[in-house]
Amino acid sequence: MPQLTLFADPGSKSLGLSPTKKVSTSASSSTGSASAVSKRKAAFTKKGDEPNLWELHHIQEDMAVLNKGQVSGGKRPRSSSSADGRDEKMKGQPDRTAKRHEPEGGGVAGSKDIKKHKNAYEIKGKIANEEDSARVDADPPLNQLIRLMEKGWKEVEKGECVVYWMRMEDMRVEDNTALHKASERAKELGLPLIALYVLSPGDYKIHDRSARKIDFMLRNLNHLKTKLHDLNIPLHITSYPKRLSIPRKLVNETFPFLGANHIFVNIEYEVDELNRDIATVKLGREKGIDVRCFHDRLVVPPGRVKSQAGKPMSVFSPWQRAWAKLLEKEPQLLNLSPLPQANDAAIRQNQRFAKLFEDQIPDSLEGFECTDKETMAEVWPEGTERAKEVLDRFLHTKARKSQIQLTSPLNPGAEPSSKESRVQAYQTGRNLVDGDNSSRLSPYLVSGVISARMVLNEAKKLGKGGNLESGRDTGLGMWVQEVSWRDFYNHVMSTWPRVSMGRPFLEKFADVQWEVNEEHLQAWKDGKTGFPIVDAAMRACNKRGWMENRVRMVSASFLVKSLMLDWRLGEKYFMECFIDGDLAANNGGWQWVASTGTDPQPYFRIFNTLTQSEKCDPNGDYIRYWVPELRHLKGKAVHDPSHHMPLNEFKKLGYPAPIVDHKRSRERALFRYKNVGEKEP
Repeated sequence: MPQLTLFADPGSKSLGLSPTKKVSTSASSSTGSASAVSKRKAAFTKKGDEPNLWELHHIQEDMAVLNKGQVSGGKRPRSSSSADGRDEKMKGQPDRTAKRHEPEGGGVAGSKDIKKHKNAYEIKGKIANEEDSARVDADPPLNQLIRLMEKGWKEVEKGECVVYWMRMEDMRVEDNTALHKASERAKELGLPLIALYVLSPGDYKIHDRSARKIDFMLRNLNHLKTKLHDLNIPLHITSYPKRLSIPRKLVNETFPFLGANHIFVNIEYEVDELNRDIATVKLGREKGIDVRCFHDRLVVPPGRVKSQAGKPMSVFSPWQRAWAKLLEKEPQLLNLSPLPQANDAAIRQNQRFAKLFEDQIPDSLEGFECTDKETMAEVWPEGTERAKEVLDRFLHTKARKSQIQLTSPLNPGAEPSSKESRVQAYQTGRNLVDGDNSSRLSPYLVSGVISARMVLNEAKKLGKGGNLESGRDTGLGMWVQEVSWRDFYNHVMSTWPRVSMGRPFLEKFADVQWEVNEEHLQAWKDGKTGFPIVDAAMRACNKRGWMENRVRMVSASFLVKSLMLDWRLGEKYFMECFIDGDLAANNGGWQWVASTGTDPQPYFRIFNTLTQSEKCDPNGDYIRYWVPELRHLKGKAVHDPSHHMPLNEFKKLGYPAPIVDHKRSRERALFRYKNVGEKEP
């Protein structure tokens, strides 16, 4: 997610996100001269006869980070569990025949003569302009990588080992496609298998990875190291702070150091990662190194789910039906990859590889120190075995009110039940936050500690006739649909990669005018808005690194529609806090709430926080736990204390009064969405 900086326009109280600034061309402008910048850009602007626009975007992006100081935040909710109005109209792709604005401003809702010609989100090097993002959409990086895999491959020398290059979403030994393929190839060639992990702090920073997610990654790496060592497979750890140097460093240094000519990787579907892999494959071929990429993250690979006309689909309901039919037709998509075979124990005496078993995984990374490390280890224990236990609890035990608390998902005392288990009650439980009604598997799925195939295979065992249920008429079917949302948003990102470049899917909403109000943004982050369900959700976010999907939507809708703050600020903050931060699902959820995404909530559907609070936390237990100022309130007062208590009694609570009026904020949002580019009179 692009990093956003609030700025205030001196002539307006309206909102904008760092405006585009003209680049100074004077001789005294910064240590990196204009000519040096030009040379660097020129070096990456052409690749053969085709412009490499995204490489140029990378350069702008990294230079913006260097030139910018502290940056404030915002983030994204995971795939929406379901939401009222999700299947309503307001669908489809942007109209590319319409006239486009030039990316020349900061989107400030100022005087009317300039409003309609401003791009609300143009941030130098952080959010691509509409024209560049459209060019990337025209030939998505995933398509380029697949074409590369299908042609140009040549036989290479055997080398000294086969390398499995593990990614952030690969944190398991079981059902790991690239690991299995690498193991097969190693046995064919009679070579040892080496696992490689590349730490990339530059990527983590630019993509707003949370300290909690990095800590979870490191804890799982340590767990995996033991698993791999049991198979005599060393885990080699290397680190490259400069993220754009990774392809060159790997091909010129790491692979030769290991004597590796055969590299196996699972595909990551984000634009930056795809371009990194494209570069690695190309550079590898120049050096006689074969890099092979495999689909693994998703149940159904991108590009497989299409309409009857053979087109990619951007509306979830028909997409999900097609997804389910494809799984019925091709059940092998749910097949699990075998475990890798062990290396011969003699590798531990091999002069080249023995020392790799001594590679250490750091306890933390600079800039990503997890200040609540012990709490996170209790609430989100690492390892596939623990993930399986979390899944088993969801499928076979009842929900518990006590699990609202900041505590382990594996606390003793869960009551087994086949008819009243959490998954069987999921039709109603998915919208409740007063217990462990949801699966709480998202951190494990996002980091690949457990695969979606593993999860759905267990769900199949509970389906009628051993079939995979995916309809809305059962709790099990509803939950399977929720798992499929993860596939859906990754398919969207792969097909329309502009959504990972800071662009709205529906470009017609690109110039909605946002407020600039740092106090409101901070109040939302801190859970001090005066709206109890929003505050409870945000405090849970800050303390637990996670929140239930219903309150992700409620808190996100409040930021966007009630405070009228740019959805990308919230998207960024969620990524910086959540242990399950995932670009595709987080972006998809935020764009759904903001009415700018695929199959979005229509802009005129605005969550009423009071109604949502009473529905998802009917007894107020969630609010009382996370907002202790309200722990003694009863009845409806816990949902709306400022309107149910005398003013003098309310002030004694030490709880803030509502920072906005719902009716007025709703009218403001409706006007600005209906009149894109304008501010209400």
